[in-house]
Amino acid sequence: MAESCVSDRLSCLIGGGKWERALCWALALGVFILVSGYVWFESGSARNAQVYIWLLLPALVYGVCVALVRSSIRIPFEYYPWLLMLAWMALSTQWATGAEAPLSLAKRGLYMACFLLAVKMLHDRDAQLLRNAILCAVVVVAAGALITIVYQFLWLGQPLEYRAYRLYRLGIGDIADYGWPVVAGIFHGSVAVWALGVALERRTSLLRALFWLAVFGVLTIYVLLTYTRGAWFALLGAAGMVVLLQRSKRGWWLTGGGALLLTLAIFHFWDRLLIEVQVRQLSGRGPIWEYFFQLMPGHWLFGYGLGTPFEYKWPTQDAVSPHAHSLYLQQIYDSGLVSVALMAAGLLVVGLKAWKLRDDPFVRLAVPVLVFALIAMLTDVERIYSRPGTYWTVFWLPLAVLLARPVRPGDRHASSR
Repeated sequence: MAESCVSDRLSCLIGGGKWERALCWALALGVFILVSGYVWFESGSARNAQVYIWLLLPALVYGVCVALVRSSIRIPFEYYPWLLMLAWMALSTQWATGAEAPLSLAKRGLYMACFLLAVKMLHDRDAQLLRNAILCAVVVVAAGALITIVYQFLWLGQPLEYRAYRLYRLGIGDIADYGWPVVAGIFHGSVAVWALGVALERRTSLLRALFWLAVFGVLTIYVLLTYTRGAWFALLGAAGMVVLLQRSKRGWWLTGGGALLLTLAIFHFWDRLLIEVQVRQLSGRGPIWEYFFQLMPGHWLFGYGLGTPFEYKWPTQDAVSPHAHSLYLQQIYDSGLVSVALMAAGLLVVGLKAWKLRDDPFVRLAVPVLVFALIAMLTDVERIYSRPGTYWTVFWLPLAVLLARPVRPGDRHASSR
């Protein structure tokens, strides 16, 4: 009832009809730019400016208008842990030391709250348009990945030997440049999970399934060529979740074929895998994590404050690791166990909601993407409290979709058709 009241109020505020449709398309464009913008924007600031204009600004204006008319709004319960987490992390900037522009850090919480609201606004008015915007962006990212693979390995002749060259950029200007192989691997792995989910849906025709499997294949090859092990394991776990949720014959056949290919790959790269396990192990994360535990006594509850520099200086080389190489540890360092407890509460509530809606097509698409993020964040991902970027696509987008889905099927405009 309260959600319908909010929808009616927004319709009155923006005039309904064509204006409301224009709002939906603006929000959809914002989602599309957020996910695919790295492929076709050379400038990160230009890309973020478009996200602000098309996605976050409409949500902010909506929120201000509703506040001005003093509408009686009941925020759905599942949003509260996340809003409290954002508020707490913003507050933690006040006891940070050595932070640059703490106010600038604090207001990023507003950006993420606006993003959750923007996805909710679009979802409640046209969930199919939201889905289409995400999937169109997935295709664009896959096209960028394919062009990158062809250009780097066929045109430029980069070596294909194990870890000889790690993908992360196209190499033409700053187009499709993700800055670092780990970021590129995690981002493309997250996007690949959306494609696999559509491919294994029971309602997807064979021809469309083949197309989405091709998209998934291209993105998976890109992830493999970044040699980001966190993304590899996350993609494997998320793919298993897709199969379990979709429960289609196509999924079980693909699981069998994938298991066979994985077995062959293990035999082929056995020597390299031994090096990974026996020599590289955690790629230096062990000493970083030991350093984290040495720092935390006396700061477990509240952390050092968001923005306080984390600096692990390598003893044998002139290098500094600027974060804890684990989202969960970094978040404890920044804002303490309080922030992680709020995050855990939010995930518990979302998990219970997803279980209730496990037959919902959009939920079956979004849950594995969130699972991918949670696995990848164990050993990678610096922060999810950030400006618009790759980790918004990895973590906040699937979360926003799951938060937006209605528990009651009859809720207004909630169907993904």
